[in-house]
Amino acid sequence: MNVRASASWLGLLFLAAIAACTNGGGLSSVGGGGGGGSPSPLPTSSAIGVDIPTGTIGVENDPVWGTVSGYTQQQTSQVLAFPPGATITVTNLSTGGVPHTLNVIAQTKGPPPQWPASPSLSFSPSGNGVLGTNYASGTINAGKSVKVKLSNPGIYLIGCAFHYISNQMRDIIQVVAGATPGPTASPGQGSDAVKPKPPHQATAAHQPRLIDQRGRAFTLGSLRGEPVVVTFVSAHCTDACPLIDAQFSDAARRIQARHVKAKLVTITLDPQNDSPRTMRALATRFEANPQYWLLAGGSVRDVESVMRQFGVVSKKGRDGYREEHTTFVYFFNPDTTLAQTMLASSNLSDSIVEAVTGRPEMAETQ
Repeated sequence: MNVRASASWLGLLFLAAIAACTNGGGLSSVGGGGGGGSPSPLPTSSAIGVDIPTGTIGVENDPVWGTVSGYTQQQTSQVLAFPPGATITVTNLSTGGVPHTLNVIAQTKGPPPQWPASPSLSFSPSGNGVLGTNYASGTINAGKSVKVKLSNPGIYLIGCAFHYISNQMRDIIQVVAGATPGPTASPGQGSDAVKPKPPHQATAAHQPRLIDQRGRAFTLGSLRGEPVVVTFVSAHCTDACPLIDAQFSDAARRIQARHVKAKLVTITLDPQNDSPRTMRALATRFEANPQYWLLAGGSVRDVESVMRQFGVVSKKGRDGYREEHTTFVYFFNPDTTLAQTMLASSNLSDSIVEAVTGRPEMAETQ
């Protein structure tokens, strides 16, 4: 295998967001914070939810930007990315009457963020509804929303005027060309956004090996030459992962029917419990044709090495399985360059077919 191609795969390290398997990985709803109560509706891909960074939203240690908290589109906090020109809705998810704001603290060129110790943040709106260094949403009461237009490309440090100091409520918004709408925090190819530095370039001999449902060993670099779509699941997940599996199954069937040369790859994110034999059983359940869809396990060392390359995060729950994990899907060009990052959703199959064929008209459900 070409060493240069291997290095392309090894250079992957994505900004990650944790999705609880028990809430559908961002496909269901999130609970309200700031005093409890009924769950608040999940923000859409053109919205940001804000709340106290404990419980509902949580605090996350982003692999590139460090600690982020209080701003989300899923259950946990994440760095947010949007294309310029988008208009987003900022909603206070609190059900306990707690007010919040979204203030731009500063614009930055990249990590690490330089968070000021005690900035002067306004409780009144400013910036005429356009995100920029002088933008302030003003007080957003519980359950209320404001809209803001992302006309100015850049990377912005944001915080809540009420809770920036007391609760460390702060985060990053990237407004960059090619960004995938939604909580991917992974701007698309050609973006001017700062990309994580790649790890040390290994030789082909040191590429982590995976085992597919046929028992055959392969590396991601060996798939060079055709479009590749990669995701990670737990075979024991009973919520988000089966939906992702079903969407991949449908996409694989449609790609096969069109005789498109492409490969879908599902890798376990729980190698301690999902052996290659377990992944083979999963492939059998979904009647996966290995010519189009590989379901892979491998040694704990090799699988975790691949997970690190992608920035995949997974945490064990009380039953010992990885119940909290990322639910992103990565589309690569035939030369192994990242073309698009997708968030698992109910229309994922359409997105995959459109990505690998390059023809939206071919992505209709049959």
